[in-house]
Amino acid sequence: MLGEEEKERLLNEVANRIVKMRLSDVAIFLLESSKPISFLSSQFLIFLRPFISVYFSPQTYDKLIEILNDRNNIEKLIKLIEEKEGR
Repeated sequence: MLGEEEKERLLNEVANRIVKMRLSDVAIFLLESSKPISFLSSQFLIFLRPFISVYFSPQTYDKLIEILNDRNNIEKLIKLIEEKEGR
């Protein structure tokens, strides 16, 4: 299980990459729509692992999947993206 500090660090890293790649709107839309089915969404992320590993190390990606199992963390990520985007 991940500590709070590591969760925050990883969520910040993901939010920074999303904003840097100018995918904020798409990411927020997908995150908002995945909240009701967060467990299924995290399982889909496991399926996407080979494709996403281009952007994240496998260990980091596995931690991200664990974090996104919780709806509260999805909301935190959305807020971080919005803050970094200046909304």
